[in-house]
Amino acid sequence: MLGRQGCRIVSGLTLKGYQGLILENRWLQIWVLPGKGSDIVQFLYKPADVDFTWSAAWGLRPRREGLSFLDQYEGGWQEVFPNGGTLADYQGAPLDQHDEVAGLPWNWQVVEERVDRVVVRLQVDLLKTPFRVEKELTLTDQGPVLTVSERVQNLSPFPQRAMWGHHLAFGPPFLTPNCRIATGAGTVLVGQEPVGARRYRPGRYAWPFVDGSDGARHDLRRVPSPGPERDIVYLTDFKEGYYRLGDPASGLGLAVRWDHGMLPYCWYWQELGANGYPWYGRHYNIGLEPFAGYPTHGLREAMENGSALTVDAHGELGLTVSIAVEEAAIGG
Repeated sequence: MLGRQGCRIVSGLTLKGYQGLILENRWLQIWVLPGKGSDIVQFLYKPADVDFTWSAAWGLRPRREGLSFLDQYEGGWQEVFPNGGTLADYQGAPLDQHDEVAGLPWNWQVVEERVDRVVVRLQVDLLKTPFRVEKELTLTDQGPVLTVSERVQNLSPFPQRAMWGHHLAFGPPFLTPNCRIATGAGTVLVGQEPVGARRYRPGRYAWPFVDGSDGARHDLRRVPSPGPERDIVYLTDFKEGYYRLGDPASGLGLAVRWDHGMLPYCWYWQELGANGYPWYGRHYNIGLEPFAGYPTHGLREAMENGSALTVDAHGELGLTVSIAVEEAAIGG
């Protein structure tokens, strides 16, 4: 372990039976679970003692075979590949919700460990589809920024299709109705998902206003208050791949940036307190998830509507996502 004021990695950890590690600099302490899909279960901003990740009411559950993504969903942030959303059949392979990298243990190794910079590389070969996913997590001494650089490889001699996303969820105490969203999106798509007590009417809208089920006009820059609804919409037509989420009063927020040419959508999921599995009115949270492919009906529908990625035979695709804490007012 390096000096306390420098960048460092703490390994040899377990959490509820999952292999874990910590990446840290003077601003951030980040818990990663290579043993559970490479999930990030803590993104702590030390100067304000604020953890930007959201935790489900039941917390992290020990691994049990045969459970679905939602059965074992602890909150936090997940990688999603090659299926986003509900169950799908792909080339005869049954893909569960957000299958399959989020449910697999990843190999990992330290690439760099210096006082000014640490890099961890994680890798996984998928079981049902012929892909390898590799990513590097980087922290430096230049600020509160995590950089994720990754690639997917098609290990087969045939082109393959896929959805690819980052499932970032936010909740209390960071998330409140005072929070605001700024983004480079130009369009909002509201689909026909059977998501329960819907807040918004299906249609295509110019960001940030959409029609509500209550007949009112809703401004998506404003995070809704707790209530009996849940919904999901899709942001697209990005001039720049980014969003900021934060509280204008405190000025504390998070900025997420990505290659919108690779991930041209951002799924905006709202779980405001609706009844039904697995939430049963116990949660108030949102997800802002950069994605290739939509809607949440899964890979088959994304292939049919042309939003799924194509990975050439023995080809690869690359992507960089950065997640930074910002202490500046967010308007809206």
